[in-house]
Amino acid sequence: MIEDEITLQDKLEFFHLVFAEEFDSIFSADIICCEECVDEFIKYWPGVYINDQDFQTYSIQISSLYSMMRFSDFITEDEFNQFLSDLVCPRCNQKLRGIIYPYNMQFNEHPFALEVFQEITNISQTIDPEILSDAVYRARIFNNEIVYTAADFFAPPKEKVAEGRYNHAGKQVLYLSEEPETCFHELRSPQEGVMIANIRIKKPIKVLDLTMQSHESNIINLIRWSSLMSSPNEGEGWHKPHYVFTRFIADCAIAAGFHAIKYPSVRFDEGMNLALISYSEHINDFQVNEIFLFNDSNTKIEILKQRLMESLSS
Repeated sequence: MIEDEITLQDKLEFFHLVFAEEFDSIFSADIICCEECVDEFIKYWPGVYINDQDFQTYSIQISSLYSMMRFSDFITEDEFNQFLSDLVCPRCNQKLRGIIYPYNMQFNEHPFALEVFQEITNISQTIDPEILSDAVYRARIFNNEIVYTAADFFAPPKEKVAEGRYNHAGKQVLYLSEEPETCFHELRSPQEGVMIANIRIKKPIKVLDLTMQSHESNIINLIRWSSLMSSPNEGEGWHKPHYVFTRFIADCAIAAGFHAIKYPSVRFDEGMNLALISYSEHINDFQVNEIFLFNDSNTKIEILKQRLMESLSS
């Protein structure tokens, strides 16, 4: 092909074909943050920012990549900068511009941990945030001395948060179910019944689906079938070592830009749960539509509607 036959479209196709390979050969980065998501990454991985000088000091202007990559014989610098507008951040899917932050996670000495992290990151790149089409539910064991309001179904204060399936101690995560019956069984089917809130999440969220209907991936299949993922919550203490792996999955999901994790109930075979791991980000996006009693007869009784409306309007 002679020079005057090379079109801008040819150059753009070449750019997309070569850019990722060139970037990987230069940086070999596990994480790439952009200006839109680097603050969120630091928020969820403060130890990385505080302890790793590489993350604190290494950043690069995306426009300067032209001089580092083998494009000069085929693409001009102006064309390169024009083509950059087609690129999105692999972590947050926002347009790449300004400064980027390539970084290698320090747990890569463990091959399986790195493989899990990389697979969750890859899946994140294929998923866009969406508004949940259906309501979700959150329960409390029924106490007839309590007048329940919407606030009773939010996450507890940080100082009262123990280690959970997808959260570290002190980290607020909202544990939800897709059906009221699942809530009932998750709380071990108390004879007195459970109070349940019907909740809508009004903001789009990105969900890592760990159910049997999720992505075809050897790593995800290993995660699904692992006994560490389905270990029931036993014991009353703060330290729960049987949740170490699931908390690692949550850490990876947060780093990859996920807001929630969907997973099967361990107490109700047909049930599905949703852990909202970005609780603080979405705390103002919950809409509680009703509060009702659910008991072992699988009946629900609407109560406290007037009090609920007063609490929602206050």
